[in-house]
Amino acid sequence: MKKMNKNNDLDSIINIIENNDRFLVTSHVNPDGDNIGSILALKIFLEQLGKKVEVVLDDEVPDCFSFLSYSQDIKEYNPELEIDFDVLFTLDSGDWERISDVADLVDKQVIVNIDHHADNTLYGDYNLVTDAAATAELIYQLIIELDKSKLNQDLATAIATALITDTGSFRYSNTRPETHQIMADLLDFDVDVNYITRQIFENNTYQSLMLKAKVLETLEVDETAKIAWVKIPEHFLEEVGATWEDAEGIVGYPRSLQGVEVAVLFKEYRPQEIKVSLRSNEYFAVDKVAHQFDGGGHAKAAGCLLECGLEEAEEKVIEAVKEEIRKY
Repeated sequence: MKKMNKNNDLDSIINIIENNDRFLVTSHVNPDGDNIGSILALKIFLEQLGKKVEVVLDDEVPDCFSFLSYSQDIKEYNPELEIDFDVLFTLDSGDWERISDVADLVDKQVIVNIDHHADNTLYGDYNLVTDAAATAELIYQLIIELDKSKLNQDLATAIATALITDTGSFRYSNTRPETHQIMADLLDFDVDVNYITRQIFENNTYQSLMLKAKVLETLEVDETAKIAWVKIPEHFLEEVGATWEDAEGIVGYPRSLQGVEVAVLFKEYRPQEIKVSLRSNEYFAVDKVAHQFDGGGHAKAAGCLLECGLEEAEEKVIEAVKEEIRKY
């Protein structure tokens, strides 16, 4: 795979779109709102331009995003899948490995990498990577530059969903003046912000609430009261009949604890496979800790995967957080 390892401008991406007709769009595993909103917005826009577009993820679409138009068109990867395309768009994916097995569909096609992660490895033939609040901001800019007349309610709702998700309803510090301006523009297309917010943040199942109750019983705080963490052993899900989708947003609980700067969530996907989510409130750069374990993300939101037991993962990561926070 050819790698230019440099950032490109919007005009380069526009040129790729104008001179090709068949596109595959994908994003990272464990999809979130920016992931789903961005790929759907790009799909809708490209199809309005008369392009042939397929969208494939190596994962299922979370139920909370099924309200988005065309979400049912997102295919889940399988080895038998055959797709003819000239250009692959990878969205919101900091490195090539984040798209997982979808990479197996690629041979010699052009790869366009659009993302907002500071640690993006610029793995594409063309890369558009900035410090935007969400990848969807870049998709919006692309639409405005190429053909603003294509904006409609479906497009606007997909982009708004991405912005609302990645900014925590505009509460997080990644929210910029440009983010609010884009959202203001989207409201001209009758975007129902209340409905979107309820679907994402206020749509708990009974099982998800029961899971949260069990997880909160694991809450621990360090001696400085600046670090708080919770964990989800795999058996918790079995006991309450929950799925991993029901665990979405749990890391926000320790993060909301008064005086806490760093919150950590440990999820035991299976024995010897622990997914770690790290969040911070004001000054701590959690991506520095994630990088120590071959993970990545943003300064205020990052993650990593450890191949060890739950207790060992907890010990290693919390110690790393403590070491790092002493530097502040």
